[in-house]
Amino acid sequence: MRTKLWLAALCMLLFRGVATAQEYSYLHYGINDGLAGATVYCITQDKDGFIWTGTETGVSRFDGTRFKNFTTKDGLPDLEILSIFSDSKGRVWMAPFRKSVCYYYQGKIHNQQNDSLLSRIQLKGNIENFVEDREGNILLKESNVLHLLATDGTVTAIDSLDHEPVSGCLMISLSASGYFLAQTHKKNIEFSRTACHSKPFPLPARIHNRVPVDKTMNAYGIILTDSVLGYKIWPFSNNNRVQLPIDRYHYKLITVGLMDDSLAYINESSGSLEYNIKTGQTRRYLPGIPVSRVFRDQAGDLWFTTMGEGIFRLNSSEWKTIRPKAGDENSMVTAVGKIGNELWIGDNHNYISRYTLPDLTLTHSRPFFYYMKNAILCFDTIDRHRIISAGNQGYIEGTRDFKFIRELNLVVKSMSRIDTRKRLLASKSGAFILDVFDFRITDTLWHERATVAYNKKDTFYIGTLNGLYRWMKGQPLVFLGKETPFLQKRISAIAESADGTLWIASYDDAGVIGYKNNKQVIAFTRQQGLSSDICRTLLVHNNVLWVGTDKGLNKIDLKKAGYPITQYTSKDGLASDMVNTLFADNSRLYVGTSAGLSFFDEQNDAPTEPCRIYLLSLVNSDRERIADSTGLVIPYTNKRLHVEFAGISYRSAGKIIYRYRMTGIDTTWRETKDPYLEFPELPSGNYDLEVMAINKFGNASRIISVPITVTLQFWKKTWFVISVWALSLAMLWWLGARRIARIRHKQQEKERLMQKMAELENTALTSQMNPHFIFNCLNSIQLFIFNGDITASNKYIAGLGKLIRMTLNNSSRSFVSLADESDYLSSYLSLEKMRFEDKIDYELVMDNIANPSTVLIPPMLIQPFVENALQHGLAPRAGSKGFISIRMLQQGEKLIITVSDNGIGRKAAAAGKKTGLKGNIKEYSSKGMALTKDRLDIINTLYKGAATIEVSDLVDHTNTPSGTSVVITLPLFREESF
Repeated sequence: MRTKLWLAALCMLLFRGVATAQEYSYLHYGINDGLAGATVYCITQDKDGFIWTGTETGVSRFDGTRFKNFTTKDGLPDLEILSIFSDSKGRVWMAPFRKSVCYYYQGKIHNQQNDSLLSRIQLKGNIENFVEDREGNILLKESNVLHLLATDGTVTAIDSLDHEPVSGCLMISLSASGYFLAQTHKKNIEFSRTACHSKPFPLPARIHNRVPVDKTMNAYGIILTDSVLGYKIWPFSNNNRVQLPIDRYHYKLITVGLMDDSLAYINESSGSLEYNIKTGQTRRYLPGIPVSRVFRDQAGDLWFTTMGEGIFRLNSSEWKTIRPKAGDENSMVTAVGKIGNELWIGDNHNYISRYTLPDLTLTHSRPFFYYMKNAILCFDTIDRHRIISAGNQGYIEGTRDFKFIRELNLVVKSMSRIDTRKRLLASKSGAFILDVFDFRITDTLWHERATVAYNKKDTFYIGTLNGLYRWMKGQPLVFLGKETPFLQKRISAIAESADGTLWIASYDDAGVIGYKNNKQVIAFTRQQGLSSDICRTLLVHNNVLWVGTDKGLNKIDLKKAGYPITQYTSKDGLASDMVNTLFADNSRLYVGTSAGLSFFDEQNDAPTEPCRIYLLSLVNSDRERIADSTGLVIPYTNKRLHVEFAGISYRSAGKIIYRYRMTGIDTTWRETKDPYLEFPELPSGNYDLEVMAINKFGNASRIISVPITVTLQFWKKTWFVISVWALSLAMLWWLGARRIARIRHKQQEKERLMQKMAELENTALTSQMNPHFIFNCLNSIQLFIFNGDITASNKYIAGLGKLIRMTLNNSSRSFVSLADESDYLSSYLSLEKMRFEDKIDYELVMDNIANPSTVLIPPMLIQPFVENALQHGLAPRAGSKGFISIRMLQQGEKLIITVSDNGIGRKAAAAGKKTGLKGNIKEYSSKGMALTKDRLDIINTLYKGAATIEVSDLVDHTNTPSGTSVVITLPLFREESF
């Protein structure tokens, strides 16, 4: 076994130059792409998928499209980062050239000045390596001490393991069981925070006494190098140790690395050599470029960091490139075909290169016709010995060993086989049928420039600068562009699929169409997914339509519904995006480009990768708000929002489409290629920003959602609106109340004035009644004097004085008590009785009135009716004694006063009035009644009462008038109401 490995290594070294004939395809990123520095020492990938690189001028984080760089301004202790590591929590640890340590976490670089955990690490030298165990503990290795950062926040310095000083520790890594593994000269030591055990694993004595050029270890084995011993690989699982001789120029070595349990990488100034420990197979990557590290990402792709050349990502190990040369010049591949068991490649320098199949070893390369230096566009065989080559140099016949036979001066653009004898040629001077045996043109189908010609069962299609023509024997030439506008374009290529569909490409920025049964059945353009509408070549193979454009290769799967399109560019493995020609052999597809021939196996040509998306930034008010992504609140004073995100799919090489929508404004999904969104001014409200990424393979990421609240202007907030409404209503109420109060005040003032006026009027009326009453009394006194009754006169005068005093006292009051009014009426009637010489009698009765002193009545309201009864009813009465009855009755809230007499009645009184007897008395009596009625009207107005007067005549049983009755109904006025 060891002998076989030595032979494999020897072959690897001896044939290193041959291996470079086939190149892998890489995607390169340098300073111009945003990388922090061209010299890259280390690389890792964090748990979110970002690629981190440590360079000589800072740290770069890469999402597949953009680089985000960090320097000392962001918190790095030093610009030059020598080691980098990502742990399971998402922290990215960094070891700078300066004696220090730091890590990036949640948008911030934590260093020994701003982080309490790191501040407890006492470093004596530079950090060489980081390891995380299964429990999440972090181990940092210096040359003479280990630092264990436990998950509980404790920091432990370890200076010995299993009774051996750590200064003898060469390497650390993670063990197969998930714990820490340290390697000394004599043994492997596996340990955790609580346990430690070792296993003898001695290195050769020659290693003990010298420092290895480089060394590394993982859970499966060790690799180290020495300028004398070479490369030595020790797998832990068995004793099949591998030793490879080192190049005599050992200074070319940069680093060595182990990946998993089978791959070792020797990184040199001339590239990276991959050695498969299990199979002995080797691969060389990036020949001529100084590789510092090799890293495999989570999708399985290889990344290479370099010294001065940036970083490279291997597009696919299935994609390879051959770069033919014409002498010392690089060639553009313009024609590819298979002749015998060889692949023939024609270029733009008239060279044809021949490669064996399937290993593609170059066997021959020379100009087909020595004095020409134009492009070879097509070739074919005539028989076993003769071949034909056509292109810009003309049409040439020669032998397979490139001996010239004869030439036809005809610039050929395309050639289609009709049968073994005839070929259909498209030339700048027309379209022709050529007899290859007789070496002559037998028929001319078109007399102007033709771009392509295609034969389909004796039907010839001729593509021109102005469209497509169809020629059938015995029929006139037909221009197909009349019915199909696409066929008026410049035609660049024609191919046919198994179902008889002609696929026609245009060079006029129009794409490709399918043409069947004399009509266009389908079209493909950039809108449907083509990389470009300028199409240069077509190939149908295994029911797949391949379209070569100026911006890459396109695969259209004719077997699947909707004809899905997959794009391939230089970022996927093509030598160049300019595709000139296509050729398929079994499952291998050859793509001739302007920078060489790329090839791959169609069965393995569909790499895919999931797509991830992460929110990177939320900027509002010139302030980073990413910490508020679970509920972002934006003030209405600054509603501008800038959002950045990253779709991660490295195999998509930046070809990522983002879909987004802002629910609350619009539910429609919109697309953008930019990894950011700008919202200049969001209206106030609640929204959800949703963003997803879709990579070039059509795989969609999760949807990230950011709840956003744009605060309302305070004058639009509910509390403010309610407050304003409440205040408005309160103001309206206040204004209304004030208005009402003013109206009421005015009304009260008016009523008060009216009341005052009424009272004045009442007083005036009362005052008018006083002289009327006094006049009557003076008449009575005068009568007594005339009659010589001095005693009666004196008595009458005394009674009159009392009555006048009571009248004057009551006349200034609006109301008097019912008791006072009764006293007044009694005094008045007693005087009147005296005046009438006891010819009358009276009664004054209060019915159902508990306390007459609390019941009020307007003064002198009853007296006019009593006076009227005396003067008009009883005075003219003859015969029996006259009688006046005054009865006061409380009935509910009413006071009913009845004044009745047994006088002559109203009719007799009216008749007596006409005779003119006692005219003065009658006049005053009539005036007193009128004044009383006016007073009652005023009382009704002031007190909204219902004071009424009812006058009725009394009759006896013979229906003879027997007196008059006056019923006065008043509201019940009480003393407490005033």
